[in-house]
Amino acid sequence: MNDCPGKADAVVIGGGIVGTATAWNLAKRGKRVILYEKGSVAGEQSGRNWGSIRSQRRPPEELPLMLEGIRIWETLETQLEATLDWRQQGHMRFCYDRKLLEWAEEWIPVGRENGLDTRVLTPGECRKLLPHYSAKGLLGALYTSTDGCAEPQKVAPAFAQSARRLSAEIVEQCAVLEILTENGSASGVVTERGETRADVVICAGGAWTGRLLKQLGIRHPSLWIRGSAARTAPVGIDMRKLVTWGRCACRQRPDGSLTLAVAEHGCHDVMLDSLRYGASYMKLAWNNRNLLRFSLGRPFFDDLSGRFANIERADNRSLDPVPDRAALERAAKAYAIEYPSAKPLVLTRTWAGWIDYMPDALPVLGEAPGIPGLFIGAGFSGNGFGMGPVSGKVLADLICNGRSEHDLRALNPSRFN
Repeated sequence: MNDCPGKADAVVIGGGIVGTATAWNLAKRGKRVILYEKGSVAGEQSGRNWGSIRSQRRPPEELPLMLEGIRIWETLETQLEATLDWRQQGHMRFCYDRKLLEWAEEWIPVGRENGLDTRVLTPGECRKLLPHYSAKGLLGALYTSTDGCAEPQKVAPAFAQSARRLSAEIVEQCAVLEILTENGSASGVVTERGETRADVVICAGGAWTGRLLKQLGIRHPSLWIRGSAARTAPVGIDMRKLVTWGRCACRQRPDGSLTLAVAEHGCHDVMLDSLRYGASYMKLAWNNRNLLRFSLGRPFFDDLSGRFANIERADNRSLDPVPDRAALERAAKAYAIEYPSAKPLVLTRTWAGWIDYMPDALPVLGEAPGIPGLFIGAGFSGNGFGMGPVSGKVLADLICNGRSEHDLRALNPSRFN
């Protein structure tokens, strides 16, 4: 029995920030849009990240996109008629060793060429901006004042709600099982509730994207990196509302609590795709060999049993990996060193999310190779939250206008095929 709408102008797969932003942008342009999300909107990485929105240290290939993205973020609460806890007080990367300080200084010309006020602060300037921070051992910090932060659990739902007001349909708890083609072009989707035909299909499935595209012979060599984060009780000090990244990463929420994350740390849970695509990641893994660890455990055996292949299974509704509690405890101790006047940290909630990482750490954004009408917005390699709003606009531009004002060649999905 087909309980799905039979026809749409566009079907969006995925209820994260990229999918909901795309649905919203298309609905604003008068398109009839249906978005399918196998779990809940923002149920996976779009609702589990740190909330950082930064242009600082972006690769040149995506920096122009992020600069437009910042401009969108500046008015997004007004556009969506929603509170997103948007704060634009900057992003600060502390440097405790000479090599890291040189890394920061080398990016200054890149930022200046793109109109940013990025600069390296002295320890004294850091203390002035962050009076509760202890600068012991600090050599300097890379700082960009126009960067910001927002609450991940609020943004994709706000996009979805605004899209609904524009007559888009947001269907949760309904997995897309197959992308349909006709005469070589995208023609709709098969969901667990039935079939919907469409002129355009947008695949913004986050970590699930590669599994959907594999059915069409499209190589999307994404691997899953597990990032852990925590929420704390209020810390008793009023910090500047920015993202700081040093021995730990954190931002203060409006109620005085923190979102705390492990800086310079990621865990790759080995799965079957690790064996298929591992060779493509050798350079990236080597360059980050001191920051990345590997785990061979339950995710591998779940994948081997088919759990991650059967997208529609009820126990698969939202990916909910186990957070690295020990690493978060270390981050809490690091925070206590950097902010000694704060109350002892109490972790009130911990969580983890799987980030869809690409071999070149760049997103996949554009029309799929060889299948007109199929567009991909995925593989953001940990940067999808900040780039989500502009990515939705870019995809809508490609669909409605046949072009984007940005040079997307380095992000083209065909680069892996």
